[in-house]
Amino acid sequence: MAEPLVPLIIALLATIGGMAAIWLPYLPNARGDLGVDYAYWLPNLLAGDFWHITNGWHGVPWFSPAACGGTPLYANPQGAYFSLVQWLTFALGPIRALQANFLIYGAAGFAGATALARSFRLSTPACLLAAVLFTLNRFFAVRMMVGHLSFAPFMLTPALAACCLGPGSGWAATVLRCAGIGALTAVMLQAGMAVLMPPVFLCVLIILVMHALATGDRFVPPLVRLAAGTATGLLLCAGKLAAVGALMANLPRNAYPLPGFPNPLLTAWVALRGLFFWPSADATHALVNSPLRFELHEWDSGVGPAPLLLLAAAGWVAWRGGGRLPAALRPRLLIDALALLLLVPIALNTYAPGWTPFLKMLPVIGSSSSLLRWFAAYILPACLAGGLALDGLARRVPATRWQLTAPTIGLTVLALLAMDRRFYGAGGIGVYDPRPIVAAWAQGNATGRAPPITGITMSRDAQGAPAMTLAGQNALAEGLSQLKCYEPLFGYRQEFFPGGPLHPGSVFDVTGNAAQGGNRLNLKNPACYVFPLANACQPGDAFPASGLDNAADFLAYRPYAWNEPAWARDADRLNLAALGLWGIAVLAALARWLRPPGGVSA
Repeated sequence: MAEPLVPLIIALLATIGGMAAIWLPYLPNARGDLGVDYAYWLPNLLAGDFWHITNGWHGVPWFSPAACGGTPLYANPQGAYFSLVQWLTFALGPIRALQANFLIYGAAGFAGATALARSFRLSTPACLLAAVLFTLNRFFAVRMMVGHLSFAPFMLTPALAACCLGPGSGWAATVLRCAGIGALTAVMLQAGMAVLMPPVFLCVLIILVMHALATGDRFVPPLVRLAAGTATGLLLCAGKLAAVGALMANLPRNAYPLPGFPNPLLTAWVALRGLFFWPSADATHALVNSPLRFELHEWDSGVGPAPLLLLAAAGWVAWRGGGRLPAALRPRLLIDALALLLLVPIALNTYAPGWTPFLKMLPVIGSSSSLLRWFAAYILPACLAGGLALDGLARRVPATRWQLTAPTIGLTVLALLAMDRRFYGAGGIGVYDPRPIVAAWAQGNATGRAPPITGITMSRDAQGAPAMTLAGQNALAEGLSQLKCYEPLFGYRQEFFPGGPLHPGSVFDVTGNAAQGGNRLNLKNPACYVFPLANACQPGDAFPASGLDNAADFLAYRPYAWNEPAWARDADRLNLAALGLWGIAVLAALARWLRPPGGVSA
C-alpha cells in the first residue's frame, strides 16, 4: 500500500503549487488590493488580534467595539475568533494568514477527497483524479478571492464524508469516526460557516447514497455515524450555538425576498453550466423576486468539463457494449433517494408563488437572501462521479487508467488557465486596500498594545453624504468605530441596524434624559443584542453614563461586566463537558485501536 501513495503525494504538491500559481497573485493583486468582502473580514481579524494582544490565549471575545459602535462577536454566526485564519493572523499577520489559510484548506481538501475516493474502492489514478478535481474547484477559489472567508472549511467536506465511510470496525473505529465528524462540524461552525452547513450536509448525504450504490455496502451504518458525529459537533459548539440562537431571535433577517428562476429547467441549466462550464453574470437577469444583483462569483461552482466528459464516455461505451447496470446500482429505493437529493438545490432555487412563501417560513432558509450557494452540494459528487466513470471506462477501452487520468487532469488545468480571472483582480472586485490593517497589526504586535476605541466616525461618499465605503471599517486602526458599518447581522444596507442615537464624536459623549431611559454614552452595549432580558435593556441600547468603567474595559478590548442567563451558562458548561468527554473518548479509542492484536490488557 505504500507505493500508490507516492503519485498521490507528488500530485498533492503539484496541485497546491498550481493553486498558488493561479490564485495567489490575486491575494493580494498586483496593486496590493484584495477582494471587496475583505473590507469586512480584515478589520474583524484585526479586532480579534487586538483581543489576543490584550488578553492572551484565554477568554472568549464575546463582543467587539471595532465597528457599528459595538457588536456581538462570539454570538455572531460569522464570528470566527476560534478559526484557523484568525490564529494564523496572530502569528503571520493578515495577508500571510489569508494565503496560508487558502493553501492549508486546499491541501485538506486534497487529502480528504483522496481518503473518500479510497472508501469508494477507486483505483489510485481515479483517486488522484477525484482529489485534483475537488481541490481545484472554483467555488472555493473564487470565494477566497472575493473575501468569503467563512467558506474556507467547505474544503473539509470530503473528510467529513470519509469519516462516515472510513475503514475499520469495532467500537474504537466507530468512536474515532464520530469524533472526527464532530470535530470537523465544530471547526466549520466556529469558522463562521453556519450559512453553508445545510448544503454541506446535503452533499454528504448524496455521497452516502452514491457509496451504497457504487459498492453495495449498507447505507444505514454510515448514516448513523453521520447523525452521531453531527450531534457531537453540536455539543462541542453548544455555547456558541446558544448565543447565536439568542442573537438571531433578537435580530431576525427574514425581510429579504427569496429569488429564484421561473422554471426548474432553467434552474438546472444554470446549475450545470456553473458546475461544468463557465458561469455567466447574465443569469442574474433571469431571476425573479430578487431585489439584489448577484455578481459572477455567485454562479461559479465549477470543476471543469472533465467529469461530464468521462461520464458521457463511460455511458456511451456501456450502451454500445449492451451493458447493464451492475446489481449494486439497481436498488430502486437508493436511486430514488439519490434523485430526490440531487433535486433539492434545483427546487430551492425555483420560484413559484405558493412554494417560495413556504420556504420563507423555514428556519435558516427563511433568513437567507438567496439559496444559490446550495449548488455547491454538487461539487464533490461530480468529482467522485468522474473517478467512478474513469474506472468504469478503463475496464472497457484499450487504455490504462493513467493514460485516461493525465488528459482529464490536463483539461481541468487548461480550463482554469483559460478562465478570464480579471473579475477577481484590480480591474474587477479587487479594490479593497488592506494596508492600514496590516500596518495596525504590525504596530500592535510590535508594541504589545491595542489602540482602544475612542470615538465614533462616519464614512461619506464623494458627494459628502453618509455612506458605506470599502475603507470605512479600517477606522479601528485609528481607534475609531464606524457608524456606517457593514455587518450582515444588520442587513446589507443597515436595514435592521438600530443605530440611534449614535453620532460621530467621542464615545464618552452623553445623550438622553430620564424620559428616554437616562443618560447614555455614545456607545452600544452589545450584550443587549444577545441577552436583553438578563441585562435589563433592549437590542441596540447604549451603555448608561453610569457604566463608564464597563465601557472603558469594552473599548480597550478587555472583558466587561454583563449578565448571561442561566440557560446560556448551562450551554457553556455543556460545551466544556462535551470537549472533555470528546478528548477522553478519542484517547481511549486511540489506545484500543493502536494496541497490537493479542496485546495484554491492564
